[in-house]
Amino acid sequence: MRGLARFLADLQIHKLLGWTGLILYACAVTFPHQNVQDVVAQLATKYTHKRLYQASAAIVLIQGFLLTFVFLKNLSGQSARRWLAAFWVLSLMLMAGSWRLLIANNTELVHFPQYFPEGMALVALTLSPIESMAWIVLFGGLDEAFQYVFLMRGRPVSLDFNDIYMDLAGGAAGIVFAMAWLRWETRIGSLEWKRILCKPGVLVLAGILVTGLGLLISGRVLLYEAPGAPSHWFALSRLKTASFWYFDPGIFGPRHFHELTPVEGTVLILGTIAIYALLDRKLNVAPKPATKLQ
Repeated sequence: MRGLARFLADLQIHKLLGWTGLILYACAVTFPHQNVQDVVAQLATKYTHKRLYQASAAIVLIQGFLLTFVFLKNLSGQSARRWLAAFWVLSLMLMAGSWRLLIANNTELVHFPQYFPEGMALVALTLSPIESMAWIVLFGGLDEAFQYVFLMRGRPVSLDFNDIYMDLAGGAAGIVFAMAWLRWETRIGSLEWKRILCKPGVLVLAGILVTGLGLLISGRVLLYEAPGAPSHWFALSRLKTASFWYFDPGIFGPRHFHELTPVEGTVLILGTIAIYALLDRKLNVAPKPATKLQ
Protein backbone atom coordinates (compact mmCIF):
# COMPACT_ATOMS: atom_id res chain seq x y z
CA MET A 1 0.00 0.00 0.00
CA ARG A 2 3.03 2.31 0.17
CA GLY A 3 2.87 2.36 -3.63
CA LEU A 4 -0.67 3.78 -3.46
CA ALA A 5 0.45 6.54 -1.08
CA ARG A 6 3.34 7.49 -3.36
CA PHE A 7 1.10 7.38 -6.45
CA LEU A 8 -1.46 9.71 -4.86
CA ALA A 9 1.25 12.10 -3.68
CA ASP A 10 2.87 12.12 -7.13
CA LEU A 11 -0.38 13.27 -8.75
CA GLN A 12 0.38 16.73 -7.33
CA ILE A 13 3.70 16.71 -9.16
CA HIS A 14 2.24 15.48 -12.46
CA LYS A 15 -1.10 17.32 -12.43
CA LEU A 16 -1.46 17.48 -16.21
CA LEU A 17 -1.03 13.73 -16.54
CA GLY A 18 -3.35 13.20 -13.58
CA TRP A 19 -6.17 15.31 -15.02
CA THR A 20 -5.67 13.77 -18.46
CA GLY A 21 -5.93 10.27 -17.02
CA LEU A 22 -8.99 11.23 -14.99
CA ILE A 23 -10.80 12.64 -18.03
CA LEU A 24 -9.92 9.58 -20.10
CA TYR A 25 -11.25 7.35 -17.32
CA ALA A 26 -14.48 9.38 -17.16
CA CYS A 27 -14.94 9.02 -20.92
CA ALA A 28 -14.20 5.30 -20.75
CA VAL A 29 -16.95 4.70 -18.18
CA THR A 30 -19.46 7.06 -19.84
CA PHE A 31 -19.59 6.56 -23.59
CA PRO A 32 -19.69 2.72 -23.72
CA HIS A 33 -22.77 2.72 -21.46
CA GLN A 34 -25.04 1.05 -24.01
CA ASN A 35 -22.43 -1.62 -24.79
CA VAL A 36 -22.20 -2.45 -21.09
CA GLN A 37 -26.00 -2.59 -20.85
CA ASP A 38 -26.04 -5.05 -23.74
CA VAL A 39 -23.53 -7.28 -21.95
CA VAL A 40 -25.57 -7.10 -18.73
CA ALA A 41 -28.70 -8.10 -20.68
CA GLN A 42 -26.86 -11.10 -22.14
CA LEU A 43 -25.71 -12.17 -18.66
CA ALA A 44 -29.27 -11.83 -17.35
CA THR A 45 -30.56 -14.01 -20.19
CA LYS A 46 -27.92 -16.63 -19.54
CA TYR A 47 -27.95 -16.72 -15.73
CA THR A 48 -31.35 -15.08 -14.91
CA HIS A 49 -31.88 -11.62 -13.45
CA LYS A 50 -32.10 -13.02 -9.92
CA ARG A 51 -28.62 -14.53 -9.99
CA LEU A 52 -27.19 -11.44 -11.68
CA TYR A 53 -28.63 -9.20 -8.96
CA GLN A 54 -27.36 -11.54 -6.23
CA ALA A 55 -23.88 -11.57 -7.74
CA SER A 56 -23.85 -7.76 -8.07
CA ALA A 57 -24.78 -7.32 -4.41
CA ALA A 58 -22.22 -9.90 -3.27
CA ILE A 59 -19.40 -8.23 -5.21
CA VAL A 60 -20.16 -4.78 -3.79
CA LEU A 61 -20.47 -6.09 -0.22
CA ILE A 62 -17.16 -7.93 -0.48
CA GLN A 63 -15.51 -4.80 -1.87
CA GLY A 64 -16.95 -2.76 0.99
CA PHE A 65 -15.67 -5.13 3.68
CA LEU A 66 -12.20 -5.38 2.15
CA LEU A 67 -11.85 -1.63 1.65
CA THR A 68 -13.04 -0.96 5.20
CA PHE A 69 -10.46 -3.41 6.58
CA VAL A 70 -7.63 -1.85 4.57
CA PHE A 71 -8.79 1.69 5.39
CA LEU A 72 -8.96 1.10 9.15
CA LYS A 73 -5.65 -0.73 9.16
CA ASN A 74 -3.87 2.15 7.43
CA LEU A 75 -5.65 4.75 9.58
CA SER A 76 -4.49 3.19 12.83
CA GLY A 77 -1.88 5.33 14.56
CA GLN A 78 -2.51 8.50 12.55
CA SER A 79 -3.32 11.82 14.18
CA ALA A 80 -6.94 13.04 14.20
CA ARG A 81 -8.02 9.72 12.69
CA ARG A 82 -11.47 10.04 14.20
CA TRP A 83 -12.47 12.60 11.54
CA LEU A 84 -11.73 10.27 8.66
CA ALA A 85 -13.22 7.25 10.43
CA ALA A 86 -16.45 9.19 11.02
CA PHE A 87 -16.68 10.27 7.39
CA TRP A 88 -15.89 6.76 6.18
CA VAL A 89 -18.86 5.50 8.21
CA LEU A 90 -20.96 8.34 6.78
CA SER A 91 -19.95 7.37 3.23
CA LEU A 92 -20.97 3.76 3.87
CA MET A 93 -24.30 4.96 5.26
CA LEU A 94 -24.93 7.13 2.19
CA MET A 95 -24.29 4.17 -0.09
CA ALA A 96 -26.50 1.90 2.02
CA GLY A 97 -29.25 4.54 2.04
CA SER A 98 -29.00 4.97 -1.73
CA TRP A 99 -29.26 1.20 -2.11
CA ARG A 100 -32.40 1.12 -0.02
CA LEU A 101 -34.17 4.18 -1.50
CA LEU A 102 -32.81 5.01 -4.95
CA ILE A 103 -31.94 1.74 -6.70
CA ALA A 104 -34.32 -0.32 -8.84
CA ASN A 105 -31.97 -3.29 -9.32
CA ASN A 106 -28.60 -4.33 -7.93
CA THR A 107 -26.64 -3.89 -11.16
CA GLU A 108 -26.90 -0.14 -10.46
CA LEU A 109 -24.56 -0.67 -7.51
CA VAL A 110 -21.75 -0.35 -10.05
CA HIS A 111 -22.03 3.43 -9.59
CA PHE A 112 -20.21 3.16 -6.26
CA PRO A 113 -17.01 1.40 -7.43
CA GLN A 114 -17.15 3.31 -10.74
CA TYR A 115 -16.75 6.69 -9.03
CA PHE A 116 -14.59 5.51 -6.12
CA PRO A 117 -11.34 5.88 -8.13
CA GLU A 118 -12.41 9.32 -9.35
CA GLY A 119 -12.82 10.48 -5.75
CA MET A 120 -9.36 9.15 -4.89
CA ALA A 121 -7.70 10.86 -7.84
CA LEU A 122 -9.55 14.15 -7.38
CA VAL A 123 -8.65 14.65 -3.73
CA ALA A 124 -5.01 13.92 -4.59
CA LEU A 125 -5.14 16.47 -7.42
CA THR A 126 -7.08 19.21 -5.59
CA LEU A 127 -6.20 18.51 -1.92
CA SER A 128 -9.77 19.60 -1.19
CA PRO A 129 -12.68 17.28 -0.35
CA ILE A 130 -15.33 19.87 -1.27
CA GLU A 131 -13.76 20.66 -4.64
CA SER A 132 -13.41 16.94 -5.32
CA MET A 133 -17.12 16.46 -4.54
CA ALA A 134 -18.01 19.30 -6.90
CA TRP A 135 -16.05 17.74 -9.77
CA ILE A 136 -17.65 14.34 -9.09
CA VAL A 137 -21.11 15.92 -9.44
CA LEU A 138 -20.03 17.53 -12.71
CA PHE A 139 -18.60 14.30 -14.13
CA GLY A 140 -21.65 12.34 -12.94
CA GLY A 141 -23.99 14.97 -14.35
CA LEU A 142 -22.30 14.82 -17.76
CA ASP A 143 -22.54 11.02 -17.66
CA GLU A 144 -26.28 11.11 -16.96
CA ALA A 145 -26.89 13.95 -19.43
CA PHE A 146 -25.28 11.86 -22.18
CA GLN A 147 -27.63 8.97 -21.39
CA TYR A 148 -30.69 11.22 -21.04
CA VAL A 149 -30.14 13.20 -24.25
CA PHE A 150 -28.78 10.51 -26.56
CA LEU A 151 -29.44 7.00 -25.23
CA MET A 152 -32.91 7.64 -23.74
CA ARG A 153 -34.11 10.23 -26.27
CA GLY A 154 -37.91 10.54 -26.28
CA ARG A 155 -38.47 7.93 -23.56
CA PRO A 156 -40.47 8.75 -20.39
CA VAL A 157 -37.51 9.13 -18.04
CA SER A 158 -35.82 11.98 -16.18
CA LEU A 159 -32.29 13.25 -15.93
CA ASP A 160 -31.27 10.66 -13.37
CA PHE A 161 -30.45 12.47 -10.14
CA ASN A 162 -30.60 9.08 -8.40
CA ASP A 163 -27.55 7.96 -10.35
CA ILE A 164 -25.76 11.28 -9.87
CA TYR A 165 -26.24 10.96 -6.12
CA MET A 166 -24.94 7.39 -6.15
CA ASP A 167 -21.92 8.63 -8.10
CA LEU A 168 -21.41 11.25 -5.40
CA ALA A 169 -21.67 8.69 -2.59
CA GLY A 170 -19.15 6.37 -4.25
CA GLY A 171 -16.82 9.30 -5.00
CA ALA A 172 -17.10 10.53 -1.40
CA ALA A 173 -15.94 7.14 -0.15
CA GLY A 174 -12.98 7.33 -2.54
CA ILE A 175 -12.08 10.80 -1.23
CA VAL A 176 -12.04 9.66 2.40
CA PHE A 177 -10.17 6.46 1.51
CA ALA A 178 -7.43 8.38 -0.33
CA MET A 179 -7.07 10.88 2.51
CA ALA A 180 -5.97 8.02 4.74
CA TRP A 181 -2.92 7.63 2.47
CA LEU A 182 -2.09 11.33 2.27
CA ARG A 183 -0.56 13.37 5.07
CA TRP A 184 -3.17 15.43 6.87
CA GLU A 185 -3.58 17.10 10.21
CA THR A 186 -6.23 18.92 12.20
CA ARG A 187 -6.21 22.65 11.51
CA ILE A 188 -5.41 24.92 14.45
CA GLY A 189 -8.19 27.24 13.31
CA SER A 190 -11.08 26.39 10.98
CA LEU A 191 -10.61 27.40 7.35
CA GLU A 192 -12.81 30.31 6.35
CA TRP A 193 -15.91 29.43 4.31
CA LYS A 194 -14.97 32.09 1.77
CA ARG A 195 -11.74 30.26 0.93
CA ILE A 196 -13.58 26.93 0.75
CA LEU A 197 -16.29 28.22 -1.59
CA CYS A 198 -13.74 29.88 -3.90
CA LYS A 199 -12.28 26.54 -5.01
CA PRO A 200 -12.36 26.24 -8.86
CA GLY A 201 -14.59 23.18 -8.95
CA VAL A 202 -17.04 24.76 -6.51
CA LEU A 203 -17.18 27.94 -8.61
CA VAL A 204 -17.84 25.94 -11.79
CA LEU A 205 -20.67 24.03 -10.11
CA ALA A 206 -22.11 27.24 -8.67
CA GLY A 207 -21.94 28.89 -12.11
CA ILE A 208 -23.88 26.02 -13.66
CA LEU A 209 -26.53 26.20 -10.92
CA VAL A 210 -26.95 29.97 -11.26
CA THR A 211 -27.14 29.71 -15.07
CA GLY A 212 -29.63 26.86 -14.80
CA LEU A 213 -31.78 28.85 -12.39
CA GLY A 214 -31.79 31.78 -14.78
CA LEU A 215 -32.80 29.58 -17.69
CA LEU A 216 -35.50 27.99 -15.54
CA ILE A 217 -36.96 31.39 -14.63
CA SER A 218 -36.85 32.49 -18.28
CA GLY A 219 -38.68 29.34 -19.39
CA ARG A 220 -35.81 28.11 -21.57
CA VAL A 221 -35.41 25.12 -19.24
CA LEU A 222 -38.35 23.17 -17.82
CA LEU A 223 -38.47 20.93 -14.77
CA TYR A 224 -40.99 18.67 -16.51
CA GLU A 225 -41.81 18.38 -20.19
CA ALA A 226 -45.59 18.10 -20.04
CA PRO A 227 -47.63 17.47 -23.19
CA GLY A 228 -48.19 20.77 -25.00
CA ALA A 229 -45.37 22.48 -23.09
CA PRO A 230 -44.25 25.86 -24.50
CA SER A 231 -41.14 26.07 -26.66
CA HIS A 232 -37.99 25.43 -24.62
CA TRP A 233 -34.36 24.36 -24.96
CA PHE A 234 -34.22 21.53 -22.44
CA ALA A 235 -36.40 19.69 -19.92
CA LEU A 236 -34.98 18.00 -16.84
CA SER A 237 -37.65 15.30 -16.85
CA ARG A 238 -40.04 13.52 -19.18
CA LEU A 239 -41.39 11.44 -16.30
CA LYS A 240 -43.97 12.39 -13.67
CA THR A 241 -44.41 9.87 -10.86
CA ALA A 242 -47.68 9.78 -8.95
CA SER A 243 -46.27 8.70 -5.56
CA PHE A 244 -43.11 8.57 -3.47
CA TRP A 245 -42.32 4.99 -4.47
CA TYR A 246 -41.91 4.24 -8.16
CA PHE A 247 -42.05 0.82 -9.78
CA ASP A 248 -41.49 -0.15 -13.41
CA PRO A 249 -40.09 -3.68 -13.74
CA GLY A 250 -40.21 -3.53 -17.51
CA ILE A 251 -37.64 -0.74 -17.71
CA PHE A 252 -35.81 -0.36 -14.42
CA GLY A 253 -36.00 -3.52 -12.33
CA PRO A 254 -37.91 -5.40 -9.64
CA ARG A 255 -37.53 -3.01 -6.69
CA HIS A 256 -39.70 -0.09 -5.66
CA PHE A 257 -37.56 3.05 -5.42
CA HIS A 258 -37.90 6.80 -5.10
CA GLU A 259 -37.29 8.83 -8.26
CA LEU A 260 -35.61 12.07 -7.16
CA THR A 261 -37.11 15.16 -8.75
CA PRO A 262 -34.65 17.78 -10.05
CA VAL A 263 -35.35 19.95 -6.99
CA GLU A 264 -34.95 17.05 -4.54
CA GLY A 265 -31.80 15.86 -6.25
CA THR A 266 -30.19 19.30 -6.28
CA VAL A 267 -30.97 19.93 -2.60
CA LEU A 268 -29.72 16.48 -1.55
CA ILE A 269 -26.49 16.81 -3.55
CA LEU A 270 -25.71 20.30 -2.24
CA GLY A 271 -26.52 19.26 1.33
CA THR A 272 -24.16 16.30 1.11
CA ILE A 273 -21.37 18.45 -0.32
CA ALA A 274 -21.89 20.93 2.53
CA ILE A 275 -21.42 18.15 5.10
CA TYR A 276 -18.16 16.97 3.51
CA ALA A 277 -16.96 20.59 3.41
CA LEU A 278 -16.32 20.12 7.14
CA LEU A 279 -13.27 18.07 6.12
CA ASP A 280 -11.89 21.18 4.40
CA ARG A 281 -12.72 23.26 7.47
CA LYS A 282 -11.06 20.96 9.98
CA LEU A 283 -8.28 19.09 8.14
CA ASN A 284 -5.28 20.25 6.15
CA VAL A 285 -4.25 17.76 3.47
CA ALA A 286 -0.68 17.70 2.15
CA PRO A 287 0.58 16.04 -1.07
CA LYS A 288 2.76 13.62 0.89
CA PRO A 289 2.32 10.03 2.09
CA ALA A 290 0.73 9.72 5.51
CA THR A 291 2.90 9.14 8.55
CA LYS A 292 2.15 7.19 11.71
CA LEU A 293 2.37 8.60 15.21
CA GLN A 294 5.41 7.41 17.10
